[in-house]
Amino acid sequence: MNKQINLQLGKDTWEHLENIHRFGYSASTIFSDFLDICLSSLLSLTDNLQYPDVFEKLKHNKLTGTYEDRYMKFVEKYSENKTREQGSRPADYFGNAWGSLLRETRQSQQDILGEIFTAKISFGEHGQFFTPSEVSDLIVKVTSSGGHKPDETVSDCCCGSGRLLISHAKRNKDAFFHGVDLSSTCAKMTALNMWLFDLNADIYHGDSLAMKYFRVWKVRRGGYIYESEITDTSPMPDSTKKTLKAQAEQQKLFDIEKLTK
Repeated sequence: MNKQINLQLGKDTWEHLENIHRFGYSASTIFSDFLDICLSSLLSLTDNLQYPDVFEKLKHNKLTGTYEDRYMKFVEKYSENKTREQGSRPADYFGNAWGSLLRETRQSQQDILGEIFTAKISFGEHGQFFTPSEVSDLIVKVTSSGGHKPDETVSDCCCGSGRLLISHAKRNKDAFFHGVDLSSTCAKMTALNMWLFDLNADIYHGDSLAMKYFRVWKVRRGGYIYESEITDTSPMPDSTKKTLKAQAEQQKLFDIEKLTK
């Protein structure tokens, strides 16, 4: 039986998502789809900025392209969007949840997505109980060299939902952020958080220890976000690889299994 964890932040966002649960979808499916819907919408908007009539298209819900098609697939997945009245469809609840996420993130300046994921999806199991924001802030305070460095690069080899990056951004919003996580869900949460906090960041879904990377979201201040698969022709920069590899190896220094063999 899953251990219930009280949700401290993100209650309004979760309330809207929970409305979809009554249609028979699992909480994990709803949350996963919410991440994909949000990313697809933001990617579609960035993609359509190339067109001079983008605002007219947006006004009439006529955006086009690969990411818009991806978004529509998620909308079509929920059959209730065709049978329920406007205002009580899954699409409406997803939209309301996004609005609440924007508001709650702005008001709290905290990681709302990570709070929801820990309390309602992972229940803290499998190591997915993220570092409390207060601890992340303390870690950054202790390890920061001080001073404002516009060209500073901050990396986290197992970023979770991006809390250490968010904490560092409170001290230097002009830094460039790199994050990697083996979990695609965590990588997506971090990518969205980088957008929500208006930061410049490259967030990778991949394995820092094995040096295998599958996808990257490039977030740029001003509301821009791009997505790309990692291939031999579009690798991670060597300097970033070196930093993340060193961090990943350092975290394995005190591997309990190795020590007890």
